[in-house]
Amino acid sequence: MTGLNMAATIHFLAAIDNGGYFEADVSKGNLFRDRLTSAPYTLDTNGCVAPLEKPGLGVEVDEDFLVKHPVIEGPAYV
Repeated sequence: MTGLNMAATIHFLAAIDNGGYFEADVSKGNLFRDRLTSAPYTLDTNGCVAPLEKPGLGVEVDEDFLVKHPVIEGPAYV
């Protein structure tokens, strides 16, 4: 799960009636969630998430991070 995936999911849920629940990845040390993009959503005091009000998905991608962590061909999960 990455910040891009989370931002896209929240935009989708906000666009449909009764979007339901958003389950976020809260694992420790997920650099692709924490460093690849800026924060992918806003969170209010009640624990409700909302999409960012910026162009596109609203996130900024750290391109230096992408260069340092290139895609490795093969299965996604081992």
